[in-house]
Amino acid sequence: MLAARPVAAQSIELTDEARLPRFEVASVRRGDPNSGPPRFDAPPGRYVQENAPLLNAISLAFDLRSYQFAEPLPALTRELFTIDARMPVASTAAELKLMLRSLLIDRFNLRVHVESREQDAYALTLARRDGRMGPQLQQSRVDCPARMEAQRRNTPLPPQPEGSKPCTFNYAPGRIDLRGMPLSSLGQLLAGQVGRPVVDRTGLTGTFDVELQWSVASAAALSAGGNTAGSDAPSIFTAVQEQVGLKLEPAKTSVDYLVIDHIEPPEAN
Repeated sequence: MLAARPVAAQSIELTDEARLPRFEVASVRRGDPNSGPPRFDAPPGRYVQENAPLLNAISLAFDLRSYQFAEPLPALTRELFTIDARMPVASTAAELKLMLRSLLIDRFNLRVHVESREQDAYALTLARRDGRMGPQLQQSRVDCPARMEAQRRNTPLPPQPEGSKPCTFNYAPGRIDLRGMPLSSLGQLLAGQVGRPVVDRTGLTGTFDVELQWSVASAAALSAGGNTAGSDAPSIFTAVQEQVGLKLEPAKTSVDYLVIDHIEPPEAN
């Protein structure tokens, strides 16, 4: 059996499951759809998901986007499960994902393989020849991923410069608000709106503050494969160009898909 190790979202590299770390102790039980909405938490030394589809745990374990799962998915991946697991307090986010993979292999007898396919995508590029960013895209003075990782590991937080804005990762219909995040985070959120992978080809490094607003009606029409001409302005494409100085250009990219060969209900704890 092979299992994936931490790599970029569009590339899955496999390694021997014997090398995967494991939780110190873990409880897995069926969820109850009548006991409330899904809940996720990862305080230092623990991972908890309550009443969430098993596919959520698989997505996190393999660091995949929804479009990277080959259909049809086994029905079990849609069923609700509660997972409560303990690990060393200083575990990193990457180590947590590896432990979650181990749990899926051990408890659900998960077996997978990877298929690489070329598909339509969008390239996120600079819209202006002079390389200037738009008014709602600014270089940040804060490395929020580094701060979040330190908080997860219960280690000292990197300093936050005086006057800098707090870390933010917010999405609402028609709006994205990021503070201190890499452009890969923006690409991930845009991919969910345009229905294709978004590849960062801006060449911009570091972290950024982003405010982006667009027409929900045009986004819904695009997602449904319809014409956006009659939708309220601006479309998400216009908003990306005018507000943040970037462009979404049609492109091709090779995407790794995770194929679930086998999965079965867990035995009682």
